Amino acid sequence: MTTEEPRRPRALWVLPTALVVAAGSVAGGLLVRDVYQRPAAVSSTGPASTPSSRPSTSVPRSAQPGDRAVRLSVDATLHPDGERVRGLLQRYFDAINTRDYQAWTGAVTSEFAGRLREPQWTSNYQTTSDGTVVVQRIDASSSERLRVMAGFVSVQDVAKAPAELPVDCIRWRVVYPVREEGGTLRVDIGPEGYTPQFEAC
Repeated sequence: MTTEEPRRPRALWVLPTALVVAAGSVAGGLLVRDVYQRPAAVSSTGPASTPSSRPSTSVPRSAQPGDRAVRLSVDATLHPDGERVRGLLQRYFDAINTRDYQAWTGAVTSEFAGRLREPQWTSNYQTTSDGTVVVQRIDASSSERLRVMAGFVSVQDVAKAPAELPVDCIRWRVVYPVREEGGTLRVDIGPEGYTPQFEAC
């Protein structure tokens, strides 16, 4: 038997195995991307799950939620709308952190604002502090909309946490639908937004 013979059968299963692994990776990536706002923004029916990245691991528990400046990953920085998206999410999270409903409505679409009136919004976010916001990826979901994958940390009263995870510090992984309205980018709503990923800090 030559040294070449044992390699032939192996070559027959290497390609199918590689195809299965690649298909699994693509499916997993699509699953991770199909998530949006936290339940406090619009009613949620999705269960809690564990995100695949932890943007706050370098921040001690006592210092959560961390820096309030929104940051871009290398991938998001390279996107043509990267800086516009960063500015949008900075306004969005600043409004939440300062309890400024009017500023928040300036960062979301009119449809989104119409679904979350000031009394409910104030109740949802009255104890919330958000930080360690990192935009991981920006994709076009259509000719008019972007899908913005981001991770962040929230600290809040346990009573204001999701029912599925009643803790005071949560790491989130979400995908915000974004579109232009009134000449600026704004956070929108979408059916995919009902299943964010989150875990305790």
